[in-house]
Amino acid sequence: MISRFSIKEITFKRIFNGIKRRVFIIPTRIKWSYSKKASINKNKLKSFYNIHKGQTCYLIANGPSLNKIDWSLLEGKITFGMNRIYLLFDKMGFEPNYYVCINKSVLEQFKDEIGNLKMPKFLNWDSNGFFKNNNNIYYVFYSFFRGVFGKDISKSLTPATTVTYAALQIIYYMGFYKVIIIGMDHNFTFIGQINETQKVIEKEDKNHFHPNYFPKGSKWVTPDLNSSEYLYKIARKIYEANGRKIVDCTINGKCNIFEKGKIEDYI
Repeated sequence: MISRFSIKEITFKRIFNGIKRRVFIIPTRIKWSYSKKASINKNKLKSFYNIHKGQTCYLIANGPSLNKIDWSLLEGKITFGMNRIYLLFDKMGFEPNYYVCINKSVLEQFKDEIGNLKMPKFLNWDSNGFFKNNNNIYYVFYSFFRGVFGKDISKSLTPATTVTYAALQIIYYMGFYKVIIIGMDHNFTFIGQINETQKVIEKEDKNHFHPNYFPKGSKWVTPDLNSSEYLYKIARKIYEANGRKIVDCTINGKCNIFEKGKIEDYI
């Protein structure tokens, strides 16, 4: 059994930040519950319910292993991209059908680039002030008090330290039968505490598929792999309990929660 936190990871700073996040989210929660903008947004989210029932999709993460992918395999397939995946569009030769980004730091730093993406975008409700044009933006709300897996994205998603878990909740709501994950290397090098906002000092980002993914001087939140694995296990259980499947086809990926496979076998 994987626990979400190990004893050595539970620090006073982490506890304090957790409490602070829950307090600061109250005004956001009120706007999500009562504002006209949120009401319109929720109705837009409902249009995605079971829209892809029984289909297969490909969830593209952001690890360096993406540089080893034969992108011609995914042409014409239903794909999801996350965070700064757009830095790879030229190499891919196509753009994903859907885009997911829930990290407020990423959304704030790269809002202009993200705002220009043309596909439907699922973004954190907390960032709704960053974007003026909402035509292809669908905001999702992160609730700390609604279960461990959000099955109805028009209500809320369960918070996670990884955008992949948010995407799996959205994909579930859309009704996909099978999710093929690529690029989830689950392997990072960094100095400091987990789940900590840091200023990037390295000239080259070796944790992601592009050397300028998090450029020097930008901010990133260090990964919490233990918590991610805990949540991935929940996602697998939810999917399998409903006759669905998640397959990890990441090349040399370090995550051992999902069934492993080769992408060529799922095309």
